[in-house]
Amino acid sequence: SDVYKRQVKCFYKMSEVTTISAEVRDNLATAKILRKSGEIPAIVYGQGSETKLIKILEKDLVKILENPSIFSQVIELSENEDATKVILKEVQVNPSNDKPIHVDFQTVSEKTNITINVPLKFTNEEICVGVKQQGGMISHLKNEIELTCNAQNLPEFIEIDMQTIELGSNIMQSQIILPEGVSLSNNILNSQDQPVASVSVTRAALDIDDEISTAEGEEEGAEESADAAETSEDSSSDSESKE
Repeated sequence: SDVYKRQVKCFYKMSEVTTISAEVRDNLATAKILRKSGEIPAIVYGQGSETKLIKILEKDLVKILENPSIFSQVIELSENEDATKVILKEVQVNPSNDKPIHVDFQTVSEKTNITINVPLKFTNEEICVGVKQQGGMISHLKNEIELTCNAQNLPEFIEIDMQTIELGSNIMQSQIILPEGVSLSNNILNSQDQPVASVSVTRAALDIDDEISTAEGEEEGAEESADAAETSEDSSSDSESKE
């Protein structure tokens, strides 16, 4: 299949700051005791800052986790008069009930460069040229992309416009137009370019092609059989006339 050569039309939403309350937690308070009172133990760490043990309300955490882009958003931990900007690094859950049991936050600042996975969203798929006019099918090969940027330039998601993508085309990571101050991560830049989406022939179209090929093959076979029969009849007639 052909690589879609031009840069792809993209839209991005810059990350908004989400605020949740936090309190320093006592080392003596066990995770079990905290969870019984509706709180979740958490840790805050980062370059140039002390590791801090905190607790947050479970209901606050559950609410922010409803946002699928929360891992690519800056979160402000509000603690009394202080506010610390962080990103959500990991949420550990109880495998038996999927409830959160521990959270890791990483501090960020205007000087912090971070490498983070940002969600990809695909728009105008229903009017994509390769689908609507050429009968193809869109495949999402990646749902996120690893980017490096300053925390204040962090996009919440990257939206890719599929409208002009033709049948047999791939959209590569390198073709995505990124916001100013945002680049593909070194992992991506130092490895082979990968497609994030493609428009390919559908299974139904392939089946129709197979049916046509089979039908054509059967027709050719029938014609060959008829020709062979005619030749055989001609040979018989020749033999009889010689006798």
